Amino acid sequence: MPTIQEIHDILQAIHGDALRMTPEPQESLQAAEARLGIALPAVLLDYYQLTAHSDHWNQVHNRLLRPDRLEMRDGAFVFYVENQGVTVWGVLEEHLDSPDPPVHAAFQEDELEWEADDESLSRFLIKMAYWQTVNGGLPNIGLGTASEGTYQLVEARWPQLFRDEGYRLSFFGGDGVVVCLFDQEDGSGEIQVATRTPEQLRDLEHTLGVEWDLLETV
Repeated sequence: MPTIQEIHDILQAIHGDALRMTPEPQESLQAAEARLGIALPAVLLDYYQLTAHSDHWNQVHNRLLRPDRLEMRDGAFVFYVENQGVTVWGVLEEHLDSPDPPVHAAFQEDELEWEADDESLSRFLIKMAYWQTVNGGLPNIGLGTASEGTYQLVEARWPQLFRDEGYRLSFFGGDGVVVCLFDQEDGSGEIQVATRTPEQLRDLEHTLGVEWDLLETV
């Protein structure tokens, strides 16, 4: 089970000197627990005490809910929302006594139908840390189509940081670079990249052999 210190270290590796973490006020968390009549899962409570819902990497794309927006819905505790509000993520009531419970997802409908998303809350938070990164968490981003050769280049150059079988994607990188590769179909697949500096993105542009649909630098 990843620890909160390990999650901090992952955020530090992604954001470097730009990392500025603002703990969620203790009284906001206590008020949420009192309002809902539950104890927040230990991993989530520790995460809120590490970094606030309003910190950049918690709301740039998908959103960690602020404590006063946490809710119980259709048999689960809802704590995370997809960027367009289409999907929500939560912990089933029967798992709330676990310090690091599994996470379920549901489409936003009149009645939520929960499906398994991740085996643990800590692992879900790590997945979202990387996913937020390639969707605006770092300032320089690219999106395109990768060939089989691109996959080989990425795998040879960087270590794999995280793999998710459900979403069929892998994250690679290091030193301010994150590369997200979706599993290939018919010899190609989607690639999303994010870097701390424009120079790093230009290096990726010239070396990975990608048909880029989007490149943005600041």
